[in-house]
Order: sequence, then C-alpha cells, then structure tokens
Amino acid sequence: MTARFILSLDCEGKWGSADALTTSHRRHLTDRNLGAAYRSILDLLDELEMQATFAFAGLFSQSAKSFTLLRPEIERFRRHAPEYLGPAFEDIDRTNGSGWHGAHLVEAVTNARSNHEIALHGVTHVPWTSMSRDAAMAELRLFEQLSGPVRQSRSFVYPRNLVAHTDLLADFGFEGFRTARAERSRLSSLLSEFNLSERPDFPARSSGMVAIPPGFFLNWRSGLRRAVPPPVTKLRARHLLDRASEGGVVHYWLHPENIATAPSTLQLLQTLLRNVAIRRDRGSCEVLTQLGYCRSVQNSNSAQP
Repeated sequence: MTARFILSLDCEGKWGSADALTTSHRRHLTDRNLGAAYRSILDLLDELEMQATFAFAGLFSQSAKSFTLLRPEIERFRRHAPEYLGPAFEDIDRTNGSGWHGAHLVEAVTNARSNHEIALHGVTHVPWTSMSRDAAMAELRLFEQLSGPVRQSRSFVYPRNLVAHTDLLADFGFEGFRTARAERSRLSSLLSEFNLSERPDFPARSSGMVAIPPGFFLNWRSGLRRAVPPPVTKLRARHLLDRASEGGVVHYWLHPENIATAPSTLQLLQTLLRNVAIRRDRGSCEVLTQLGYCRSVQNSNSAQP
C-alpha cells in the first residue's frame, strides 16, 4: 500500500478575520500581498506538478462587481451574524475592497498548469457552530447565487474548522467535508508541533457524505509559533509520511494568508511538498485533492460487499 497525501488551502482574504480585524491584518492582507502569496504557492505546485485543493470563502471568490450585485442578499443575511458582517462591510467601504475580493486569485488557480480543485470554505466565513439550522440553509442559498468556479465546489471546509449541520451539504451537491480534531487551546496546539510520534489518519468507512481526514496545520511562522524550529516541523512531516505507508492519509492545510503575513512559512511548505514529490515519483505516495479523496473512498466502498 502507499501513503496518501492531501494539501488543502483555506482561502479567506480578510473574510477570515472579519470579526477581529487588526492593524496587522489591514497592513498585510492587501491585494498586492495576497497576489504575491498565491503566486508563490501556485509556482511551487506547478514546478512539482502537484494538485491541491483551494477552498475559497464564497464571498472572497467574487469580483468587486459580483459582490456589489450580491450585496443586497448579503445584507439580508447579515441579521444572522451582525457582529461578523457589520465590521466586514465597514472595512470594504473604507478600503475600497482591498483584501476582500479574490476573483483574480480564483482565476490564477484555475489557470495554473496543475489541475487544482476549487472547494468552498463557507460563503461568509461565519462559523457554522454560531448559526442556527435556518441560518446555515440561508448561507447555502447564498452559495447558489455565487458566480465563477466556486459555484461548482463539491467538497467543503468549515470556517475555523467548526463543524456543524453536516446533513445539509449533500442537498447542495457536496460529496465530502474536512473534519476537525477536538478543539484545544492555543498552547496545546502549539505543543502538538513538537509531537514527533503523531500518527497519520486512516480512512473511515462511510455511506454518502465522505468525512475527509482533519489533517495537520502547517506551522505558521508568526508570533509564538516562530519558536517551533523548522527542523522539528520538517521531521514531524517526514515521520507522518513514513507511518502512512500502510494506507494512511497525511492531510496538511494552511492559509495562503499565512504566507502573506509570515513569508518564511513558504519555506516549510517547499520542504514538505518536495518531500512528497520525491515519494510520489518513486511510487510510495499518492497525491489527491479533497474531491479526489472523496471519490476514492466512494469507489472503495462500492467495491466492498
């Protein structure tokens, strides 16, 4: 058996921090910085001929024009999350939308040489655990009004990894969602970066909606996380891939925004993906998108009695 590897990227722009925008966010998450971060990731993936899943927050995937046309509907949805969407609208109007409209980044992903998946990372990026069932349905109806490739998304990444209302997804065409590990403190999350005995995930048998393994966050070289030595991060990834050789799944995820705010994070991604590419080329690792993983699980399940 071979290891399976998935790379997913949570693409948010400023929508990911709409309820907690800081001066740092406004300084770093500009159209120019985001464009450079996405370009560096796409160039690396093209160099290695490797696919990835880019999960865009639905509103971030829209152009300024599309967002303006959709804004009356978003304003109606705003009553479900006023503390999140209120500050977003204020900053959009104040900054002329810098960091909020990422249709040009979706275009860059779809035009890349590698055949990447476009997935959905929520529509507004409001955490679903804060939504009632009716609000989640209203957000999915907003999804149906989006324009561009994101409208064809078939795998789902929950905003802030807060999983809820999973039974609603199938009716809107989704085949799987990225699961999440038990919630833990920031300190526990930081300490986990030093756990070199971490085990990879293994596929869970499922009927219908596929539960995609939660994976591991690629250490963001910012704040206290800079205290994690890069060799430790690299060794952890290497051990995970080694242990996945019996059919395990190593799923890494990060935000392109992490590279915009902490450029040295790119070096960790480069090392990780080059290691994966070596294993892939010698036949010991299969690289999948989230949707590719879902379909491999579906095919496996249909083949079993």
